Amino acid sequence: MMGAPMIDPQNTSPAPVPETARPDEAVGGVLPPAVPRGPRISRVWWFAGPALLVAIAVIATLLIRPVPYIVLMPGDATEVQPLITVKAKDGGKRPFVDEGRHDLLFLTVSVRFPRGLEALYRTLDDRNQVAPSKPYLGTQTSKESRTFNLSLMTDSKDRAAKVALERVGYHVKVTSTGAVIVDLDPSYPAAPLLRPGDTVVEADGKPVETADDLADAIKAHRPGERIKLVLERLGVTGKISVDAPLVENPQKAGVAQLGVSLRDRPRYDFPVDVTIDSGDVGGPSAGLAFTLALIDVLSPGDLTGGKRVAVTGTIDLDGSVGPVGGVRQKTEAAIDKGAVLFLVPSDEYHDAVAAARGRLKVEKVDNLDQALAALERAGGEPVEKPAG
Repeated sequence: MMGAPMIDPQNTSPAPVPETARPDEAVGGVLPPAVPRGPRISRVWWFAGPALLVAIAVIATLLIRPVPYIVLMPGDATEVQPLITVKAKDGGKRPFVDEGRHDLLFLTVSVRFPRGLEALYRTLDDRNQVAPSKPYLGTQTSKESRTFNLSLMTDSKDRAAKVALERVGYHVKVTSTGAVIVDLDPSYPAAPLLRPGDTVVEADGKPVETADDLADAIKAHRPGERIKLVLERLGVTGKISVDAPLVENPQKAGVAQLGVSLRDRPRYDFPVDVTIDSGDVGGPSAGLAFTLALIDVLSPGDLTGGKRVAVTGTIDLDGSVGPVGGVRQKTEAAIDKGAVLFLVPSDEYHDAVAAARGRLKVEKVDNLDQALAALERAGGEPVEKPAG
């Protein structure tokens, strides 16, 4: 009998897979196991992904890379008198010393060289000042600037000792031992050979004892010539010889110029030993504070009348007071320490008053006499020479 073909129920072998079948097609009515797939990557990622990675790299670089800025922040207000030690020299007369008062404060500014976005973050505090670092460093590295500022502190203490000792009746002999480069113009061709703080001790084979000696040696040349200098450099043992090019003075045709600012390097013969422990603080801005504190220690009476007085300003050998930097930050430091009076150079009086906002009295001074008069008006005693 004819009918449907017989199928062996025991024959379970699958039908052969057609060569043209895809893996996901049903073959013989049975679906093959699913093949795992990876996540699909959007075409957008091929463009956005690399851009995002670049952005992350840029941000990371900004966070850690040094930037050409400097941040000035309020520093400390330190009592000066405890830092001072005055002793007799060997075989000398014991000096008068009036100890125990801690009313005069010298002020510091905290300086940071920020990395990346820190410079922006520091601007959020209006007591801080963020400014380009180049005007502060000039041609120096931060390490060279640090060494130079420590030398300025040493010079400031010596000047303060000289002025204070003479004010209370001592005589201090001063001689010059060279011409110090206090600043230089980086656009001049001699700038790469010189550093602020270098002391020139010889020019064209002749000794240099004063700034005038070096100026005369430069004038003996014509623009375009070179001058042979021997100098002593901060942090370097021994002397350095340089062959420095000269250019024409832009204000005086035919006159040679090196492109530096100079002052004499003084050597003092103090009648007593004076030590001021300024720690690792650099710069010349505590000169007036040191001078007043030394006068207070070396003379009877109380210069401040028991009031806490903050002081800033450089001191010169003639008693004149010069401007300093960071007055706004120093004002905040003085207020934090409880000062009731702040003596500042005239050039920075308005900045100090603006920063004080009535929280302490500010007085402007141009010289030592004016500073002593301001203290006397505030209740201090006049300066008297010690007996003997």
